[in-house]
Amino acid sequence: MANTGLNDTSMVSVHLIDEEKHFARHLDEYVDKCYVGKSNDDNGLNYHIVSVFGSQSTGKSTLLNKLFGTKFDVMDEEKRQQTTKGIWFSHANYIASTENNADETENVGLKKQKANDSNIYVLDVEGVDGRERADDKDFERKSALFALATSEVLIVNIFEHQVGLYQGANMELLKTVMEVNLSLFHQSKQKCLLLFVIRDFTGMTPLSNLGQSLEADMNKIWTDLNKPDECIDSKIDDFFDLKFFSITHKYYKPDEFEHNIMQLGDQFSNDTFFDNNKYHRKIPIDAWALYSEKIWNQIEDNKDLDLPTQQILVSKFKCNEILNNVYDAVFTKEFTEVGNPLENPTDSCVIFNSLRNKCLSAYDSQASRYQNAVYTDIRSNLAEKIDIKLKDFYSKILKNLADSLISAQETKFPDLKKKSKGMAFLDILTSTTDGVIADFQSKALEFQFTEQDTTANIYQDEYEIQLADLKKRLEEFSNILKQKESKSLINKLSRKFQNNFKEYVVEELSQPTNLSWDNIYSKFESLTSKLLKPYLLNASYDFKIGLSENLNESLHLRLMKSFWNKFDNIVHNYVNEETVSRVLRTVFEDKFKYDAKGLPLIWKDFNQIDSQFNNAVETAKKTLPIFSAMKLSNGKLIQKPVYSINDSVSDEDDDDDDADYYGGYESTDISDNEQSYEGKKKNRFASLLTTKQEAKINQRFKKESDAIYLDAKRSMVANRTSIPTFMYVLLLVLGWNELMIVVRNPILFILAIFTITGLYVAYNVQMLGPMISVGNAMFSQTKTVVKGKLRELLVEEDAPRSKTAPNTSPSNTKNNEEYELKDMKQTLI
Repeated sequence: MANTGLNDTSMVSVHLIDEEKHFARHLDEYVDKCYVGKSNDDNGLNYHIVSVFGSQSTGKSTLLNKLFGTKFDVMDEEKRQQTTKGIWFSHANYIASTENNADETENVGLKKQKANDSNIYVLDVEGVDGRERADDKDFERKSALFALATSEVLIVNIFEHQVGLYQGANMELLKTVMEVNLSLFHQSKQKCLLLFVIRDFTGMTPLSNLGQSLEADMNKIWTDLNKPDECIDSKIDDFFDLKFFSITHKYYKPDEFEHNIMQLGDQFSNDTFFDNNKYHRKIPIDAWALYSEKIWNQIEDNKDLDLPTQQILVSKFKCNEILNNVYDAVFTKEFTEVGNPLENPTDSCVIFNSLRNKCLSAYDSQASRYQNAVYTDIRSNLAEKIDIKLKDFYSKILKNLADSLISAQETKFPDLKKKSKGMAFLDILTSTTDGVIADFQSKALEFQFTEQDTTANIYQDEYEIQLADLKKRLEEFSNILKQKESKSLINKLSRKFQNNFKEYVVEELSQPTNLSWDNIYSKFESLTSKLLKPYLLNASYDFKIGLSENLNESLHLRLMKSFWNKFDNIVHNYVNEETVSRVLRTVFEDKFKYDAKGLPLIWKDFNQIDSQFNNAVETAKKTLPIFSAMKLSNGKLIQKPVYSINDSVSDEDDDDDDADYYGGYESTDISDNEQSYEGKKKNRFASLLTTKQEAKINQRFKKESDAIYLDAKRSMVANRTSIPTFMYVLLLVLGWNELMIVVRNPILFILAIFTITGLYVAYNVQMLGPMISVGNAMFSQTKTVVKGKLRELLVEEDAPRSKTAPNTSPSNTKNNEEYELKDMKQTLI
């Protein structure tokens, strides 16, 4: 039995699959230790697998030992029995060669050989058709399938006399193997070299004829195979290459036998049989152990052998293993060392770009040896796994960028609007949003990650997502600004309307007439038309805010609603009990105290007062119905429209019921007591004063008008109070001398004439009373001033008198003070 240890690799052969069909453990360690030229081999594909197939006891192990320097057990020539059990695996120690070695001069008997630089591994397969297994053909088929599935060159060991036989040459087993192989490789057309080594060749039948015979047998087998539909017209050389080599008898011609072995070795060493890796399975050597084990497990489980799937599975296993190692040991470690990448996103992007490329390069260097499709696919998985991690970071920095840009615009936009007074709001808004998008696009370039694979650019996709989200947020931002601008426009126009309309209403209702409400309604229509005229365009409204047609119409309705609300508030706030009472009193006083020319009336008699009072009261009472309701001269009531507005331009709550705008006014009599509830609700705007309020106003007006009437009566009575006649006679008798003095003195006479004339005129114009009041006030003020001056004078005179009499006795001093006080009193009196 051959040595199965792992310490001396030159003497080792591994029992790959034992007779119990168990696969060897630690095969990967053996393969790795035996592998030659690791430093010169970057991909692990510099190796070849050669296996042998043939009947039991036909010298297969001997052939391999001499050809490749292996140490497989060989049969005891004294006992013809099974020697190789299962499948053995060994690294070739050398390759037999006809070329001389450098050391051959020292030892002529040394066999000629070459170093196994190409890493040939040899499978010694248990012989078929042995008595030990009798009718148990299961292992024979499985071992043959395994040899074909894993080998580049399958040596078919056959004696010359077996050529032309079907059972003797194991053609039946070959047919089974080829049929399964066809099912395996009909898509990939994986080829294998079938090398027929004809043993005990005598030369009587040329090798070429023997090769033609074997080739004919193989073509016949191929014709009889059950082929897949895709391979109906295929030929055997689409999947197999056939080559033939002969070796003489070992015992009868030993030297020629040895020479034939070296000639066969030359064709292995010079790559004739391998044909530039034409038959290589493209499985790196460090994955071959796993690959071959999976192949055997599927064969042992009696599953359909699917070699390409096993190659893919092995490649996937190794590539995934490399992926995990690279991701955990390189990417995750260095990614966490960055700390908080959002603090300096630009530098972090540079670091992560470098880290990403580093990880992919590390994967490439280890995994590119495996099947290209699997390697590429898993490389994409690694890139995607890295990109998913980096995409979160990329998404956050783009979102932060968008947040900062929008936040900055929310702060800057009001100032920008103030600075750009000459620009329309829509132009400012468009310029702002376009600027935000441009800034986002330019700054996002600083955070790009470089793609180095064929996978979808998820960074570009994420960029597009964030850009779309930014545009959506900008649209929302624009809508908010449009709403604010709409509210601002409503407030501005409403203030203009209120200032103008309120002044007009107050002026009109201060002197109300039957046409007052016609004038007020006409003013309302003209003022609203004037305010909305700049925005009227082709029978529709455009408020130059960037609103749609529907929203412009809604804004127009809101403005009209605001104007009507202002109308409502102004009128209803002005028309109240206090205001109406004041207006009635003003109307009454204007009619009662002034004539048609606006001059004050001078009452001549009581009949005049009564007549003027009655006319004034009647005129004032006719004014009261004007304040009862907003009724036009044609009898129709001014009706406030009700609007249905279904947009979000303003968040004001509507107090009115939703309905279509019908405009204008309603011809409804507010005094109709039989109107329905809806009618009352509809006339609520036109109603100003209730019956109770009117009664209070009438009562108050009556009191105020009666008071004015009584004052007029009193003034008339006061003016008509006369002096008795005897007083004039008595005045004339007692003042006759004085009268004569005045009459005889021209100056006094003229002065008296002027004085009497002035008093008469003042009396007639009712100015005598005011003149007397002014005179009394002047006299009182003069008396007060004189007293003050006298008091100051007395105090000044008293001071020197005190200084000139220092030795005066207390009694004298007291007498003097009393005298001075009496003197002062007399003076003041």
